[in-house]
Formats: sequence, C-alpha cells, structure tokens
Amino acid sequence: MSLLEPSADSVRPSPEHAVRRVLELALEQATSVDLEAAFAWMTEGRLADELLADWRGLGEEMKAELTRCQDAIRTLKDVTAPQDTMRYGRCAAEMILESDLKGLVSLADKAVQWCEQARHDVITDLGRLIRERRTQFPSAKAAPLGELLEELRQTRARYACSLETYREELQQLSAEEQQRQEYLRSSDSISLHRIRNLSDRQFELLIASLLERDGYEVQRAHGGAGDRGADVIATGGNGERIVVQCKLRRTPSAKIGSPEVQMFNGTARPDHRATHPLMVTNTRFTQDAEAAAARYGITLVDSTALRTWATFGKPLELG
Repeated sequence: MSLLEPSADSVRPSPEHAVRRVLELALEQATSVDLEAAFAWMTEGRLADELLADWRGLGEEMKAELTRCQDAIRTLKDVTAPQDTMRYGRCAAEMILESDLKGLVSLADKAVQWCEQARHDVITDLGRLIRERRTQFPSAKAAPLGELLEELRQTRARYACSLETYREELQQLSAEEQQRQEYLRSSDSISLHRIRNLSDRQFELLIASLLERDGYEVQRAHGGAGDRGADVIATGGNGERIVVQCKLRRTPSAKIGSPEVQMFNGTARPDHRATHPLMVTNTRFTQDAEAAAARYGITLVDSTALRTWATFGKPLELG
C-alpha cells in the first residue's frame, strides 16, 4: 500500500465533525414547532443582549451629561469666577436638570441589573425541554424583556424632554442676558451705587420713571407732607393701582424691618385704594419684614430686584 493512500483507520471523523453530524440529523428530524421554539429562544437571547447594550449606552450618556451639569453648577456657584447677570437663573436650570438626571441615571443602573438577570435567565433557559418551550411560545422569559423594552422607550423620552426643557430655558436666559447687556450700555441704566447717592426725592422720581417705562400711568411721582406713606402712585390699563413707599438707605447693611411694613399696610389699601402695595429699598428687608409682607400681600423690592429693574431694564413683576 502506498504511503499516499491512508488506511480506513486513519480517516476517522474528528469530535467536531461528529457533533456536527448529530446536529444535522437532529435538524432533519425537527418539526416546525421545534424550529419555532429554537428560533424564539435565539430571538429572546438577541433581544436580551441588545437591551443590555442599549441600557448601558443610555446610562453612560446620561452620566456624562450629569457630570457636565454638576461641573457647571460648581462654576456658577464660584463667586470668584466671572459671571453674567443671569447666573442664578442658569444655576437654577442646571439644578433642575441635575435632579432629573439623577433619577434617570438611577433608573438606568437598575435597568442594567434587570437586563443582566433577564439575559441570564434566557441563557439558562436553553436547558429546558423542547416540550416546555412549545407550551410557552414566546417563553415566560420574554415578559421582563418586553417590560424593559417599554421602560427604555419611556426613559429615552423623559431624558429627551428634560434636555429640551433645559435647552429652551438656556435660550430664554441667553436672550434675556443680551437684553440686559444692551440696556446696561444705554443711558437709562442706573447702578445701585448711583442710586445710593440720590436724594430721597430723586429716588422717588426714579421709581416713578421706572413704572412709567413699564407702561403705567403715574398719578403721583413723589411724596411729601401728608402723603400717608404713598410716595408714588401709578395706575395700569387692567385696573391696577400701584401704591409705592420708597426706602432709600445710605448704608448697604441697613435693613427695612417689619414695623415699616406694618405701618405701610395700615394706609396702602384703606387710604390709597392700592391693588398692588409696593415697598422699594436699595438694601434688604429683614425676615420679619418679609413674613409681614407675605401676610399683608405687599410686594417687596430689595436691592437685587431693584438692580434687575433699574440697572438691567427688566419690567417689574407685581405680585
């Protein structure tokens, strides 16, 4: 026998070939129900893999956005860093988004764990008898996969909605910032430093001019003897009657207390028929004054609100 002609003993199938042959024979004998059950198992496994990858990807994307958001908040709270005038508005928008993202990231982390468990359940399901697969087509393992798929859709929608709301808020803040900067460069803008150096009469006239700028008709531009606490009175087209008491202070640390608020409350509505009593100062109100104003329905304008109104030109929002 030639060495080039191997004997029958030397041509034996490898273990791989043997297994392949067994599978081929089993496939030939498989019924359509068997194939459907096997296909269902394969599809469930593929879905489990895809869900796990999708949830992980979404979680990583949201975590990256959360990190950016938290970095922005730290920057906005850093008083030593250059800030625009809308810092508090931007910080509020970032904090709202941060809160939403924390909830979504937590949900994604839990969903990843659920996906991993569902994937494990599908994999181990291979050992079940084909008869059991026939009676559950698709199998019971598909139920949590369907829930995770729907939850993924809803979470993506919530994430997109949070980002859209945040971006719309930033656009609005950017537009308002541009308006503020334009007004700041105009001759109508007046700083708190300049306001502090005004006389009491000039301060009252300034408040009257600001109300007039906002579209109100000024009935009284300044106070005087017998004004009974009404330094400025203005009316609006919707029946508003704004009665203002002005409190100018030379010292920035000086605060307006509750006795002044209570005294103004005693005349604003009874004597002057105010629909919108208003107290304006270039400093601050005490907590007791704020509490009293809340009880009496009096709008307080402190230095921060006055700066927005007089320096940056934003119309006053009446309570």
